[in-house]
Amino acid sequence: MKLLRLISGLSLIFLLNAASCKKPPYKADFFNIKGYVIGKETCNVDESKDYWLLDMTVKIDTPQYGDTLTLNGTTYTNVLKTKDLSPQLKQIGLKVSIDYKTITSNKIQTAGCNATNPQTYLIKEIFIINQGRIP
Repeated sequence: MKLLRLISGLSLIFLLNAASCKKPPYKADFFNIKGYVIGKETCNVDESKDYWLLDMTVKIDTPQYGDTLTLNGTTYTNVLKTKDLSPQLKQIGLKVSIDYKTITSNKIQTAGCNATNPQTYLIKEIFIINQGRIP
């Protein structure tokens, strides 16, 4: 009787395994990129509305999504900007991991500045859906 249950159980496992093999592999509906927080624009009196700048070069083989930008004497080659950066990640030099669906194909000009002496950059924007710090 125990042998019959064992054979039945193993048969069920093999059957379920065979049925699951016909499914295509899971494909996430978002992408991931890793980078550094390198600065922010100064456009609004309310700084929480400003764009933050990310250099997406933590991984050497990262495709070229962003733009070249010289900031404080340093030239970065894969820079994107976002308004979606979490307050906990708004620290210059921090390494971040970003999940996203969209990066604009065109450079974005920040408009409607109300800060004295605004500093804005004409670069592409990334729309974040999930984010975290990389140790």
